[in-house]
Amino acid sequence: MKNLFTIFTILFNIALIAQTHEIITHDSKKMDVNFIKMENNLVYYALPGSTEEKKISQYAVAQLHTKNENGSKQVSEKINVIAKSDYKKVIVLKESQTVGLKKSGEITSFFGQTKGETNLSFLDGGEKRLKENAAHKGFPFIVILSNKPNALKAAVYTY
Repeated sequence: MKNLFTIFTILFNIALIAQTHEIITHDSKKMDVNFIKMENNLVYYALPGSTEEKKISQYAVAQLHTKNENGSKQVSEKINVIAKSDYKKVIVLKESQTVGLKKSGEITSFFGQTKGETNLSFLDGGEKRLKENAAHKGFPFIVILSNKPNALKAAVYTY
């Protein structure tokens, strides 16, 4: 039984070492990793020689390069936001999806709810207002912290 366990352990470790990839981020950082999977806008990986699972936002990763096959896969395109009219390019993320992105501050806005306006319509308008403010300041990602009528608030992220 001990011999069988030892053989499986050795084979598992060889498989981890053989699956080396390189992650290239949008800010030109390169990391040697063992790619695991992509799920929920996150790239899961382990560092070579380790079995600890780590993650990074897929929006922070430009390419995933397979070293054994000399192939690469584009994970995401860099988002350039330069004017308020680019608000449709701004992506709303969850806090857990910002790993690898840099928090650059917070933005606020006021958006009053008019009489007879539905809550869904108000929420859409509030999100649009926050996206416009982020685009005006050049931030491609936001995490909405508060979507209340008198206190629209979002954290902004960049590469």
